[in-house]
Amino acid sequence: MASWSETVSSVLAVASIVLIVVEYFVPLSFDQVVAIMAADGVIVLYLAVDLVRQARASRNVSGYLVRRWYEVVALTPMFVLYLLETQTIFGAVLRGMRLTRLLRVVLLTARARKSLTHLLEVVRVSRLGYLLLASALVVLAGTFSAYLLEAGVEGARIHDFGDAFWWALATVTTVGYGDVVPVTVAGRIVGSILMVTGIAILGVFISSLGSAIIGEKLATHPESDELKELMKKRIDALESLSEEEVSQLVELIKFYHGLSKRER
Repeated sequence: MASWSETVSSVLAVASIVLIVVEYFVPLSFDQVVAIMAADGVIVLYLAVDLVRQARASRNVSGYLVRRWYEVVALTPMFVLYLLETQTIFGAVLRGMRLTRLLRVVLLTARARKSLTHLLEVVRVSRLGYLLLASALVVLAGTFSAYLLEAGVEGARIHDFGDAFWWALATVTTVGYGDVVPVTVAGRIVGSILMVTGIAILGVFISSLGSAIIGEKLATHPESDELKELMKKRIDALESLSEEEVSQLVELIKFYHGLSKRER
């Protein structure tokens, strides 16, 4: 099971990649670039502290950091890369090829891939607290992306962080009032991703809640262990069940409910 810090680190690593990609592909004002670099700096600081914590826990700090050298390099803040590209004699080459940023994306992806295995395990075992954390981070990522992509664009309905947050929250929760909508292509792509993510989160949440409730009910009946285990497995895998299997699960629950009533 992933710890709280591992889950947060994995999500922040992905968020840092998103920031680099946005800064590279999207034309931004000076204030927006500064905001991105500030956010990246906070993320890098957290990941650096987490890396040091893990290194100290290994009881061989130098050996641990040598083995994780790619993580150390990946923690280079974005503003340092920006200065290297614009203020050094290597600036012309680096501006043309963007090698440092592409390298950082690759390195951060490697760390995120390792960490996300823990995050996926968290979702699989249906821990609602982690799911709510993931939902909040998705809303924040959508808010930040919408603000950067839409604010200042002619005809945009999103003018500040408040508008961006309202839109992201309404989109992720699948409410979608329609009073605030993106007007840029990139903004609509972000909106589409938030819609799909919101539907997935809602499905996992319902499945997790149902599993938790029924699991608590089943715990009061120590008999019929095999039946309980079968029902719990089916509920945990609810999203992947076929219509026939869902119908069988419903009948199984009805049968167990009737059995419990007879025993009382």
